[in-house]
Amino acid sequence: MGYDNYDLQEVDPYLIPGSTCLQNSLGIQDTKSLNRAEAEISAAALAELIVQPVEPTFDREHLCCIHKRLFGDIYPWAGTLRESETGKGGMLFLPWRSIPEAVDEVLASLQREHLLASLGEKEFAERAAYYLGRINAIHPFREGNGRAQRVFLDQLAELAGYGFEWSAISGEQMALACNEARQEEPDYRKLIRLLQLHIVTL
Repeated sequence: MGYDNYDLQEVDPYLIPGSTCLQNSLGIQDTKSLNRAEAEISAAALAELIVQPVEPTFDREHLCCIHKRLFGDIYPWAGTLRESETGKGGMLFLPWRSIPEAVDEVLASLQREHLLASLGEKEFAERAAYYLGRINAIHPFREGNGRAQRVFLDQLAELAGYGFEWSAISGEQMALACNEARQEEPDYRKLIRLLQLHIVTL
């Protein structure tokens, strides 16, 4: 996708003015301290989500509610779709103005596949990897996409009687797999391999 489709602002509206630290509700002014606090608070929120999960409707509201539950105590914009451009590894994610339509399209496709509910273990992991790659390429939120996506995928897997051993997948492996899945010609093979290796039957 050409850069003409992007709204390339000089100032990131999610940052504290004059800083490289994200705006937050904790009064923290430096990224290193914010990252530590975010990890602790979101881990506690994840534990609560496991006990009291978001209603699994598998639509845009469902994904946003997960993000809000994970990060609502940290970021004032938690649970709202990204409204600035962002990227990783020198490559921009989907233009922010295209996010609502893209999320709805991907999740409507998931619904048409009956939420993958009747698939065998290997095939479920393959299709789950595809949807993980699609959502990651959209990158709906300014921060916290990976964690929100994993919770979403866990709820999807539970419907089919499966789970994923996320702790056994390194961040480096996941980043590489997701990067290949968001190229101009997406390659989902690494993501598929990771999920097929770390899926379990409940």
